Amino acid sequence: MINKRLIRDFLYFPHLVIDAIFCYYYLGFWKPTWRLRGFPLIQKHRKAKILIGEKLILCSDPAKNSIGVFQKVIIKALNPSSNIKIGNNVGISGATISGRDITIGDNVLIGSGVLITDSDAHPIHPKDRNNAELIKNAPVHIEDDVFIGARSIILKGVTIGSGSVIGAGSVVSSSIPPMSICAGNPARVLKNII
Repeated sequence: MINKRLIRDFLYFPHLVIDAIFCYYYLGFWKPTWRLRGFPLIQKHRKAKILIGEKLILCSDPAKNSIGVFQKVIIKALNPSSNIKIGNNVGISGATISGRDITIGDNVLIGSGVLITDSDAHPIHPKDRNNAELIKNAPVHIEDDVFIGARSIILKGVTIGSGSVIGAGSVVSSSIPPMSICAGNPARVLKNII
């Protein structure tokens, strides 16, 4: 009996070549365990760092996600000091990851339409909004085994503890302890995972 994984890998081979060219062009590196379902949007300052582990899946194709995606996966590291780290075995569907200091652990699932940002994007006071030096930033850390539900927003300065689940449509503005189920706006702990 022929191994189904070998058949899938064989059928995926033409896409593998295109994925490799795309990733080398935009990131400067590529790993053969990555799978791109449609092309993501990757914007990177030439001095910024984007580090990605093995077995990454980026889904930008609405047909390849059970609830669909309304945008491509977007990864933006536009500041020269930007440092975005994505661990091993991470799946991202139509989400935006944008900032200077964002760390995503291993075995993380990021649902369709999620926004992860470590910045306010502009100052709060109207008189200061054209002054980029006054933009507030704080690192975002998403630990191992986290699942972030569709359309959630993860804001600056947040750490999501390992094994936690963020309910769909949540706005996470403060850190979440490990092994928690959280939801709401602002997100709060509903119960612990035992």
